[in-house]
Amino acid sequence: MSCEVCLSQLRPKFSIASPSGKSYSLYKCSSCGLWQLHPLPEHNLTELYQGSYFEKRSDRGYDGYASEAVARSVRTTLQKNLQDLNFFEYEQYCEKNLLEIGCAAGHSLAYFTERGWQATGIDIAFSMTEIARQRGLDVITGDFLTHDFAGRTFDLITMWATIEHLPHPGQFIERAAALLKPGGHFYLSTCHTGLFARIYGKNWRYLNVPEHLYYFSEKSLCQLFAASGFAKVKSFTYGSGFTSKPNAGILWRAAKYAADRLAKLGLGDMIVMDFQLKKP
Repeated sequence: MSCEVCLSQLRPKFSIASPSGKSYSLYKCSSCGLWQLHPLPEHNLTELYQGSYFEKRSDRGYDGYASEAVARSVRTTLQKNLQDLNFFEYEQYCEKNLLEIGCAAGHSLAYFTERGWQATGIDIAFSMTEIARQRGLDVITGDFLTHDFAGRTFDLITMWATIEHLPHPGQFIERAAALLKPGGHFYLSTCHTGLFARIYGKNWRYLNVPEHLYYFSEKSLCQLFAASGFAKVKSFTYGSGFTSKPNAGILWRAAKYAADRLAKLGLGDMIVMDFQLKKP
């Protein structure tokens, strides 16, 4: 087996079972640090990411993703991430054409649309894209790799918590590079193999198999994007797995405070990155 990103040798890390009881193995790249699932599942992605995945809460799905509560949560996280990515400076001098890959019900897409962006989303989950269209959003139900965008180009492409689901992520990045304007930006977020992922091991909250196929380090993401002509602009991490608890004791609050601060020092279990397409 070789690494999906850099083709280096993969070494076994540990095994983990899916909810159905099927056993999968995680392998780690000896060079770029990518964690890779094996065997890659043979399920049809279009069938997997339909209604139940977004409507019934599980370790690998959402609870009422189209709800207003989820929309508010998505918007809050999005605003924080965009602030840290210096997005509000960038939007002042670009033409505001955006494409979101994996837009689901369009919570993030709505935010950009409200800011005056010509924002288009694409997703294979027809139940979610239908909801997005009912909200008046410009959304495509289809495969990003094969859809004809009729010559459109974009100033910004986003991919929030999506790349870890893709069987061959390099193909998506290559296609995105063909759709971006020279100097355009690509924002993404994904689960990160930082300190907390290593501490929690098999109990890490993002080990959702077989939906999550890859777990990235910053190094592996940089190598993946560099292969399609991108250069890293900025990155940051957040998230420690410590959740807020009503009436939590002082020890829990102190531990959460310390863990959350560590998470922002490049050690968190979510990573957000800004890549820019190099100009010819």
